[in-house]
Amino acid sequence: MGKVKETFQERRERLKREREAAEDDTEKTAEEVEREMAEEIQAKAAALNIQIPPWVTMLSAIAGIMQLGFKIEQERERRADEYFQNPRPEVYSVVSSMGFEIFVAILIVINCILLGYEASLPNGEYAVFFDISEHIFVAIFLAEWFLRVLSFGWVWVFEFVNMCDTVMVWLLGVLPKWVMSNLGVDAGFIRIFTVLRALRLARLARAVRLKPAFKELWILIHGLTTSFRPLMWTLVIATILLFLAGLAATEIIGKRDIFKEEEYVQDLFGDLLKSMYTMFQLMTMDTWADTIARPVIDAKFSSTGEADFGISLFFVAYIGIGVFVFWNLITAIIVENAFSIAQTDASSQAKEAEMAKKAELATLAELFLEIDTDGSGELTSDEFFGAMRNKKVKQMLDVLDVQATELEEVWYVLDDGDGFLTIKEFTTGIRRMRGQAKAKDMAETVKRLRHATASTHELQAQAEQFHKSLNAIEDEVARIADDTGRMVGLFHEMYHRLNAFTEMVHKQDKQRDTERKKAKLRALQEEAEKEALENKNSDDDE
Repeated sequence: MGKVKETFQERRERLKREREAAEDDTEKTAEEVEREMAEEIQAKAAALNIQIPPWVTMLSAIAGIMQLGFKIEQERERRADEYFQNPRPEVYSVVSSMGFEIFVAILIVINCILLGYEASLPNGEYAVFFDISEHIFVAIFLAEWFLRVLSFGWVWVFEFVNMCDTVMVWLLGVLPKWVMSNLGVDAGFIRIFTVLRALRLARLARAVRLKPAFKELWILIHGLTTSFRPLMWTLVIATILLFLAGLAATEIIGKRDIFKEEEYVQDLFGDLLKSMYTMFQLMTMDTWADTIARPVIDAKFSSTGEADFGISLFFVAYIGIGVFVFWNLITAIIVENAFSIAQTDASSQAKEAEMAKKAELATLAELFLEIDTDGSGELTSDEFFGAMRNKKVKQMLDVLDVQATELEEVWYVLDDGDGFLTIKEFTTGIRRMRGQAKAKDMAETVKRLRHATASTHELQAQAEQFHKSLNAIEDEVARIADDTGRMVGLFHEMYHRLNAFTEMVHKQDKQRDTERKKAKLRALQEEAEKEALENKNSDDDE
């Protein structure tokens, strides 16, 4: 059986029940929260095949880590809600802007330049200037940290990148400059790490990664941050390779009788560590032919005049494995990692855009349901303009950046002339009206104009064809009218002739009747005369 389609009224009731259930969930006791957090941690550990001892869970609950984790997740969910309104929208708009990130990045670059310039000067030169500038930068970065906390909430600190920013601002800035220096404690060993502020430029690279001009920059930075694991395995394999090659070189070269008196060769291959370092130099192809290979394989370059050319096979084999194969494999892994990063970044951007689109459509659908008071599935003008009396609708419109004064314009833009708005017309129209026009919208507008122009030309051609048809019909009607006039004249002629013929026939009939009567009368007279004659004759006979 097919799934029964949910009506708008049923969906509104379901969403209302879900919101009430969510409100009831927030009223759970602390014991229930701790138990759920413990169960969630155990479930994640089981998924990762990690068994967390019960005493760790108990200590976490006692220390308040679970409660803190729950509060962090709760605050993140609250701020991730599409209807959340930042308590400080002015500060948030400034801090989340690209101009703010660029401004902070410029300050970081200037600070790094001053640190480099200070390091290149003798100790104590321009000390007052550098000390004042460091105070200024510490104050600026501290103000930036507070602005970010005010904008994104206290949970902002508990993200890894933001935690690193916090450490750099407080432990590498405030602590050595404003605390330890006032206490007379030498903070020079901490100030060495202030150059790590340059790493904060990665935040700017992440912010501009969606710009086509900065795509390669983000791939490079992302590649560096994700190359630690390949680098670790590279060091492991390189160490094993160097160990085997160094061990073989020590046995083949360092302990050979012909090289025991050769001091230079012993410096290169005298023991395992020396041989491993020499093999590393050979792996980098650093002047290996003249400084490493020739003193061993060519007697002309040996101080004792003894050498073994057969050792060249060992060097050739090591170069083939350690240089041509190993380094090319490393290059291939790095290139593959870069390609995967680029593909992952593109797919993640597409997923983010798709998720943002789905979330926006869900918000618009819920807004539609709030405005649709009668649950008919269509918005009337009264429902649309009366929506501003609903506080929740006003809040949703503020989130969607739609002003109340624009509602009338929005209605006339979205309405297709039937006086109703369907959910598709509403959601699609609002999404297209938000923000500036995109290239896709302009292209679609141009396409629609082209279709409208083509339709206009087609209508014009049809109108011209219709005009020609009307002219032809007029000519045909005129011809028919002329033929009809001729037929009428002919009928008149026939009528007159028929009338004349009828009158003539009538006269002839009258004349024939008269003659017939006269003949009959004559016959009667003759018969009367004959009878009278017969009567007379009979009287005579008597």
